[in-house]
Amino acid sequence: MKYTLVLWHADHVNFGRLLNLLEGELAPLHDAGSPDYALMLDIMYYMTHYSDVLHHPNEDLVFARIKARDERAGPAIDALTSQHAQLREMGEALVHTLDDVVNGSIASREHVEATARAYVSALRAHMRTEEGEILPLAARVLSESDWTDINTAIADVEDPLFGAQLHDRYARLRQEINRQAQAVHAPPR
Repeated sequence: MKYTLVLWHADHVNFGRLLNLLEGELAPLHDAGSPDYALMLDIMYYMTHYSDVLHHPNEDLVFARIKARDERAGPAIDALTSQHAQLREMGEALVHTLDDVVNGSIASREHVEATARAYVSALRAHMRTEEGEILPLAARVLSESDWTDINTAIADVEDPLFGAQLHDRYARLRQEINRQAQAVHAPPR
């Protein structure tokens, strides 16, 4: 896999779709309905196993190269790198909470909702900064040689949910994503 700005942006689009699904499950949680906790857990499992383990470390490689090319970017890069660690902690806490609920433990609806909303808000703000500031900066300051070096340092791992080879763990989640996409593109009745 060649890591590029296009792939970076595509990951963000996909993460946004997942955050939309997660937020969709928060509405019944807030309104005393029955959210799909297993679906929420699937979303967060992906976010903590793909985004936190592969996507963010790849970004960190790009961040280091940007920082070396433009020292003025240092404070923004440092903040985003710190946010990666915070997002990982927040995601792991949400996974733990959802896993407990799915396995029969009792957690207050307010706790689940607050934890999920904080994660969604933080990740959306993080991606807005990357999309609005860092991706354009990377396009300006990184050379083809920089990208070659970055790609040499990155493991060749395909996205287990949005890649060509769907991992069994995410089959139900992919079905829900497809169902949502069809509902959005269905003609009005």
